[in-house]
Amino acid sequence: MTVHPAPAADVAERLLLAYGLTPRERDVLARVVAGLPSRTIAVELHITAATVQDHLKSVFAKTGVRSRSELVATVLGL
Repeated sequence: MTVHPAPAADVAERLLLAYGLTPRERDVLARVVAGLPSRTIAVELHITAATVQDHLKSVFAKTGVRSRSELVATVLGL
């Protein structure tokens, strides 16, 4: 039997499900991980920048982080 590490995408998806993120929170998070600013995320998702911030606050609370950089590090396992 050989054991291989799981692909990063699989780990990230399981992590997001474990945190109980909504589909929209996952949409916002994917764009944060890609390095997009809130205004760009808002335009892409057809929501306001304030709504993006609301989703981010919820994601921060669910993941126990306090910043975008901490969030990205947590999701990417850094």
